[in-house]
Amino acid sequence: MKIEALVQLDLFSDPPPTRAELAADGASLQALYDAFAEAYRLPAARVELSSRRATGGVIQYGPPHVIRISAHMTPADRRETLLHETAHAICHDRWGVDEGHSSRFWEIARELGVTRKAAPETDRLATIRARNARYTYRCIGCLGEWTRRSPFGRARLCASCEAKGRPSRLVLVRRPKRAARRKG
Repeated sequence: MKIEALVQLDLFSDPPPTRAELAADGASLQALYDAFAEAYRLPAARVELSSRRATGGVIQYGPPHVIRISAHMTPADRRETLLHETAHAICHDRWGVDEGHSSRFWEIARELGVTRKAAPETDRLATIRARNARYTYRCIGCLGEWTRRSPFGRARLCASCEAKGRPSRLVLVRRPKRAARRKG
């Protein structure tokens, strides 16, 4: 029996944006953060576009805060990510670093204009995840499916169903086939 080998794909199929493109978009994102910082009396932050991040963004609390956003996303996704990270900055300023993705965070995020809860994902990253996914889990409540490269270490509940007050277990529905043992 042949074991299917994982294929290494280049994470970024397109060439990275030019420095001029990054500088122009970075300047507009910085201006947007600065406007929110003034309106919400936030500490300064440096907004950086990173060609090394695959997707989404991250905030490193300062002073000054540093917000890194993937340069491989669309301009709309970059803006959405900046708004998300700005909501984190507001929560950090008001309630401390442990606020995370609380209900107060999402209230502020919606107030800023954030429309999605999941991080934007580039098409290339979605392709790589799908090719490398070896385990598939299905929720017995909502029938949603999740794929992973490695198995969960213990039983898991569906986060979506649990958030709605009706916890439901995830069931393993696909795993890689074991290699045949040789006799002798």
